[in-house]
Amino acid sequence: MSYASLATDQRSDRTRTLLGGAIGHFIEWYDWSIYGFLAGIFAAQMFPASDPTASLMASFLAFALGFLGRPIGAFVLSPLADKYGRRTLLSATIILTGIGSLAIALCPTYAQIGVAAPILITAARLLQGFSAGGEYQIAASFLNEHGATERRALDGSPQQISIGLAVLAATGVASLTTKIFSPELLTSWGWRVPFVIGGLLSLYGLYLRFGIAETPAFRKQEAAQSRVSIASIITSITSFPREVFIVFVIQLGGFQYYLWMIFLPTYANLVGGLDRASGFTGSIFASIAYCIGVPLFAHLSDRFGRRPFLIGSAAAFLLFSYPLLKMLAVPGLSFGTFTFVAVIGALFVALNNGVIGTVFAELFPTRVRASGIGIPYAVSAAIFGGTAPVVATWLHQAGGPLYVALYIMLICAIAVATHVFVTPET
Repeated sequence: MSYASLATDQRSDRTRTLLGGAIGHFIEWYDWSIYGFLAGIFAAQMFPASDPTASLMASFLAFALGFLGRPIGAFVLSPLADKYGRRTLLSATIILTGIGSLAIALCPTYAQIGVAAPILITAARLLQGFSAGGEYQIAASFLNEHGATERRALDGSPQQISIGLAVLAATGVASLTTKIFSPELLTSWGWRVPFVIGGLLSLYGLYLRFGIAETPAFRKQEAAQSRVSIASIITSITSFPREVFIVFVIQLGGFQYYLWMIFLPTYANLVGGLDRASGFTGSIFASIAYCIGVPLFAHLSDRFGRRPFLIGSAAAFLLFSYPLLKMLAVPGLSFGTFTFVAVIGALFVALNNGVIGTVFAELFPTRVRASGIGIPYAVSAAIFGGTAPVVATWLHQAGGPLYVALYIMLICAIAVATHVFVTPET
């Protein structure tokens, strides 16, 4: 084999490894984003109520309940990945995600099967949450264990970029769906099409993951015959209390992501009357900004360290959340104002997300990496991430953008203090 041919094969393998590691996170976030974007459309079909706001909150409650599956998935799937390898479990998570997508797409309405409709939707969300409870940390471990030491954050960034690309794809699909279908068709069955697309994407992701190799770090552990029992893996996590706490606090930032990258168009429609199509279009620009910011900040963190970016993101939200949210809460909110707010929020999120996957992976040794990341990550995401739309809607109803901003500021104050006094430079 020639050197040119060998180099081409190596590049091809590396590309497939990066895509295979990131594709599951892409599909997971596409599904969760589509649900967040379209909840206001199908809420009355699945969660009927006399008050439209009550229907919306019920649909977002199902969104939040889906996060209850995350800790369960983390407890079950993460130790399995530490015992049997990253590759096998990555294939399993993507299958479960696809099943959840198709279940939502095919679910009959409340008018057809009564209370079983919201129960089925919630069950599908729980299944997706269970899958997501294993996906993130296993993929983060996989990508970082394949990555070169000097560019570990950059090599791990496709997982975080995939979030932005997923939201971008979901935004585009949601925008096209609302434009292609009439309001009547959109409400009756058009909203289901994006979820079918999510199921088909899972099949492609499964194909990619069948062709990827196990990580060198895990193969080395296997060769040393150091595979341990699942019970001992879970028990050994107690040896890393500081690291577990840091992961939990970092994932408090998940509230920012769900609010600024997913819920923001719905929030702008609720508080400023911005039409959904304009909200989706503005979110496209925000997703593009995020996708540019993540690899840039990841590359810079490989040179200057991770902590400045963690502190910078939390401090930015601490200072600017209220002014930005206040800009949205005006009658006749313009497309330009919404887009500006969405882009700034996306860049603040990118400051954090460009480095967190690498920080997580570098905190733990190979034998407990997936479990050490996954369990506190999933618990934090369930408490603060999944509840973001419901909490933001309720807080705005209670006290306007000030109450929403105060909640964000409290979370960010905790994060800043942790990163300044507790989080090490990895």
